[in-house]
Amino acid sequence: MNDIASIYRERVEQCVAEARSFAQLDQLVSRARIVLFLATIGIFFAAWAGGGGTPFYAAGVVGIIAFVTAVGYHDHLERRLHRLQTKRTINQRGLARLTRNWSNLPVTTVKLSNEQNATANDLDLFGKASLFQLLNRADTSAGQALLRDWLVTPAEPDQVVLRQQAVQELAPLLVLREEFNIQGSLLADCKTGPAEFIAWAEGEPWLQCRAWLLWTARLLPLFGVAVIVAAIMRWVTPEVAGFSGLGIIVLNVVISVLFTGKAHDIFNSVSTRNGQISRYVAMFELMYQIPDSTSRLAEIKQEVTMEDRSALKRLHELSWIIAFARISHDPVLWPLYILLQLFGLWDFHVLARLETWQATEGKYTRAWFDALGEFEAIASLASLAHDNPGWCYPEVSATTDRVAGTSVGHPLLKDDERVANDVEIGPVGNFLLVTGSNMAGKSTLLRSIGINAVLAEAGSPVCAATWKMPPLAVATSMRISDSLEDHVSFFMAELRRLKEIVDLATDAQGGERRLLFLLDEILQGTNSTERHIAVVEVLSHLLESEAFGAVSTHDLELASSPEISNSCTTVHLRETLHGTGEAETMTFDYQLRLGIAPTTNALKLLELVGLRERSKR
Repeated sequence: MNDIASIYRERVEQCVAEARSFAQLDQLVSRARIVLFLATIGIFFAAWAGGGGTPFYAAGVVGIIAFVTAVGYHDHLERRLHRLQTKRTINQRGLARLTRNWSNLPVTTVKLSNEQNATANDLDLFGKASLFQLLNRADTSAGQALLRDWLVTPAEPDQVVLRQQAVQELAPLLVLREEFNIQGSLLADCKTGPAEFIAWAEGEPWLQCRAWLLWTARLLPLFGVAVIVAAIMRWVTPEVAGFSGLGIIVLNVVISVLFTGKAHDIFNSVSTRNGQISRYVAMFELMYQIPDSTSRLAEIKQEVTMEDRSALKRLHELSWIIAFARISHDPVLWPLYILLQLFGLWDFHVLARLETWQATEGKYTRAWFDALGEFEAIASLASLAHDNPGWCYPEVSATTDRVAGTSVGHPLLKDDERVANDVEIGPVGNFLLVTGSNMAGKSTLLRSIGINAVLAEAGSPVCAATWKMPPLAVATSMRISDSLEDHVSFFMAELRRLKEIVDLATDAQGGERRLLFLLDEILQGTNSTERHIAVVEVLSHLLESEAFGAVSTHDLELASSPEISNSCTTVHLRETLHGTGEAETMTFDYQLRLGIAPTTNALKLLELVGLRERSKR
């Protein structure tokens, strides 16, 4: 990790140094702009007031050219500074991910179905200090949505292999991934992403469905030219030419008032205001740098670079069309736009060309942006692989009948906090019974198993030295809460969740994908006798459905229950007491050991915090 951290620190320091020099130059150019502007005004004033003649006016023109050049160069410096600031932020976030400094990482709001919420919440898949926050490097909504889907919908084993190959190829390409992040960050404020653009590209053309308006927009300017030619050739009187020209202008104004708003709405949907298309073009240009190979990366590259549907070529063509539509929003070109609209119905000619592009290229746009989103999702997994070179690529195969991992840790913990354990669960019809004292790490162990299983079936490396598993669906019951609004008690909420898990196991029975259940201290909302009976009932249902998993419990007698004793492997985590009297402390090593926990610590914890002494008094 230190080597990876040094890479990010070096890049941050490089950005800071370059930004400092650019900032100094930016200040100089900014002052020069002011001086050039005032000097040019002064020269023209002197020429006007003092009759300086041609030399003064020539100097004024030179001043204008110098001022415009300074403005352009200043804008260039501002863009370079913004780029450096963005690059610095990206590398600072890389450091934050290494140290699990969640407050320095963005939190992305993710929408899930009700069926997905429970397990996602139990395993910290989304939200603050979550797997998604650690993983996500995608800036487009398409990339973020796909990465979300990969975490909640397990892939088939062959797809897992393809993603792993792509991740392995992309992981070393730090500069390419970083540049992709820089370009993507410029789109961060575009909340709708390409969705609105794709909807337009695949939709029905508006102007071509109104042939009368299209032909009116074409014929009126031609009629106006004909009137001008007729007047010059004196084929008509000046009065006739004047009234005809005025009539054409009036018609143009009426058409503009009635229909230009719709034309501008269409222009806006393809990003005439914020320049999204040009930014997407930059991202597609980077995809041409994807290495040629036999992996899924090569297929993604082909999707956007094939000559007959090249995203780069087609979007460059669209950029030119948009540039012509953009003049209505440019203050400098506004007078020209007004003339073109009044005399030539400019917007409708641009819209006609835009809809021609829509008809011929629109059918490819979804595939382009799907490929872009998939590249972002793979790049997110590749960044995780780059930052954690000690993690392994798991084996997900139908020939494996159990989950088996060595040196398994929790991915969301810091390296110096994480404790690794060897874990084996299965085969079907068996489960791991995890016993141990309070705070010993039972829940963290279960989450480590679940979150690594999710990573494995997303195509990512996992936090382990080795990891093998069959195709699985993960279901959990860990963080249950009651609901006053729905009049549901804690116990009833937990029963409902367990019923959902049993149903999932039943549905999975006999299928290619088994259910992996992870149950943490279930059915605490009732007395110990009934809880023991109920837990045995639930586990019996799950095991009969050929599911397997892990269960944590304080009920040490559960391992000896006749109904399930032959189906469980018992392990435990323990605490260690140090010192005596008021200096007595308790520590945990979080190491997994075979057998039932030999100790409990609830009363000792009461004593350590002073509650037991108070109860005695």
